[in-house]
Order: sequence, then C-alpha cells, then structure tokens
Amino acid sequence: CSPVPSQDYQHGIFQSIGFKEFHEYLVTEGKCTPETSNQLLRKGIESLKQVTKRYARKQNRWVKNRFLSRPGPSVPPVYGLEVSDVSKWEESVLVPALEIVQSFIQGHKPIAAPVKMPCSETENKRSFHMCDLCDRIIIGDREWAAHIKSKSHLHQLKKRRRLDSDAVATIENQSISPDCDKELREKGFSEQNEKEILL
Repeated sequence: CSPVPSQDYQHGIFQSIGFKEFHEYLVTEGKCTPETSNQLLRKGIESLKQVTKRYARKQNRWVKNRFLSRPGPSVPPVYGLEVSDVSKWEESVLVPALEIVQSFIQGHKPIAAPVKMPCSETENKRSFHMCDLCDRIIIGDREWAAHIKSKSHLHQLKKRRRLDSDAVATIENQSISPDCDKELREKGFSEQNEKEILL
C-alpha cells in the first residue's frame, strides 16, 4: 500500500462525520490488497461508530444544558424517545416521533409528555446563601451546590484550613508566662482549669 495523502478536516464539508473516518480506505481503494482494503474498511466503520456515540453524548448534554436546565416561556418542549432497541425502531421511535410532529403541525398537544429535568422538591430557586469564606451572596439552591464545589470556593476553604491549623500550632507552642500563672493561682484556678485553658 502506498502512503496515504493527508487531508485538512478542519474546514467545510470535511468536518462532517464519515469523511475523515474513511479517508484511508477511500484514497487507497484499488492500490492495496483486498485484505488490507477490508481491514481499512472495518477500521473506518469502528471509528465511525465511536465518533457517532461521542457526538450523540455531546448532543444530549447540549439539549439538557440549553433546554432542560433553563426552562422558560421561550424554550420549546423536548420529547424523549426510547432508542436503545433497534429491533423496535418503528414502534419505539418512528411512530411516536411522527405523532409528536403531526400534533405540532395540527396545533394540538401531543399525547407524549415532554421531558422534565429532575429537580428536588425542596430546591428553592430564590433562596439566599451567604458564603463568608468567599464573601459572596449566592441565590438559589442549585447555584449554592455548584458554588461549594467550585475551584475558587475549595481554594478559599483550603487556605482557611491552613491558616487555622497554623494559628492552633502557634497557640500550642506558646506557654503561659510566670506572672500570668501566679495570677491564675491567686484567683483560685486549679491546675485542671489551667490545662483546659491551654487546650
């Protein structure tokens, strides 16, 4: 087999799924042995499957972030279809999808219910949370949960813990002066109370 010429897949139609995955197979067609050609075809098919799965996951994330996470009057309803069983494609995917589209065209409400983002009943979108550590006010329970997992908050938390442990170490290393010790004895503090003060 001769070397495969390179191709820039960053522009135009070449960005589409399917071109770059079969590039080697297509440019070497007729120049290689049938075994090598079949091997390149299988490699292209496997690569196409992987890229398609990755793209489907990316699309699902985009739909969730764009439509389901931010519901509002300008957001269209999103409908889910069960696509995992290919043998039931017509009854699980095609027929329900056509019914939804037909209902939309006719101005009726579809029989299928739109997908809703699971949300806790206790979640409050308008609650105020004050983060003393970061000196910020966070509005909403979901935003608060995101904030306490954020890099900036975790950095501030780590910094505070380091400062607190340094302060405790400094206090433990200091001893009570003899004058202070005499005053404590005169005021009736027992040695037990002194130990509690040191801790």
